[in-house]
Amino acid sequence: MGNKLYAQRDSEDFWKVEADDHEFWDTYVSTRPNYSPPFFDIIYRYHSAHSSSHEVAHDVGCGAGQVAAELALHYSYVVASDTDVDHLTVAKRRLASTWDESRVSYTHAKAEDLASHHAKASADLIAAAEVVVLMDRDSGLQSFAHILKPGGTLAAWFYGRPTFSDHALFTKGQPILDKIMALNWTKVIDGSGPRRAWGFKRCADAMESWLDYLPFADDTWTDVQRYKWNTHGTLPFFGKEACGYEIEPTSNVNETERLVTDKDPKFWMNEWDIGALKQYFKVLFPGFREAIGEGDHEIDALFAELSELMGGEGAAKQFTWPCSLVLATRR
Repeated sequence: MGNKLYAQRDSEDFWKVEADDHEFWDTYVSTRPNYSPPFFDIIYRYHSAHSSSHEVAHDVGCGAGQVAAELALHYSYVVASDTDVDHLTVAKRRLASTWDESRVSYTHAKAEDLASHHAKASADLIAAAEVVVLMDRDSGLQSFAHILKPGGTLAAWFYGRPTFSDHALFTKGQPILDKIMALNWTKVIDGSGPRRAWGFKRCADAMESWLDYLPFADDTWTDVQRYKWNTHGTLPFFGKEACGYEIEPTSNVNETERLVTDKDPKFWMNEWDIGALKQYFKVLFPGFREAIGEGDHEIDALFAELSELMGGEGAAKQFTWPCSLVLATRR
């Protein structure tokens, strides 16, 4: 049976959590990947190679504000934007104790509409974490190009499913984790109206492309670099097994771009036992709670099987993440 509440909200904007759901947001932040200093160093070194300006950084699709908090350590002023006002409320709540309004401001807008909220050539860096697959590709990139200064940096990245670092656990346990993922998403996507189904399809195609679908015109962008970590893992959170339709990845990579691939079992490493893994799934997507309700027999059985493989409650195992990062400089 499909998720009736999500089906009723027939919109391609399908990520929604109210700001006063403190338990959700606290758990959500605690179960995200541990963005590492070396990861951000790649972005900062890249930017410094093209620009000496570190005045304004923009966190697009800021969610709870994790990236905005990082950017505020390196840039004089940070703009945090999100399409959902509740997400902005959460970001303000989490950042207010450290950064006041002289250092961080908030914009309620879609990525595609930022050009109508911010002046041309007003940002040195745009960071877009987990958001580009949700936006209209062309209008989103046009918006980014509008607000970036010449020499400014676009850093867009997307990470996928938690992936067992241990080879034996990856071989035996990852297929079970992937089944749990597919069952959760199937229950959310089933029964979606046309606009929501279209949004899921657009997102699935983009994820399966590992962000290679993003095109960077030579007259607008230069020095495009694409980094991929742990391509043996699965970047899409859902695919054909959950959507029920064909996934169509595309590539707009050209011969002038730099491509870097790395397999690193300790990349953004988390150590979770089965209880922490369940918490991750509980808050991965807000629709899971509405779709699953108090539980699901098939999902519970898979968690029990996975728990046995992991050594039961309290037995922490290492997880890494598949990730794609795209860097581009505004001409």
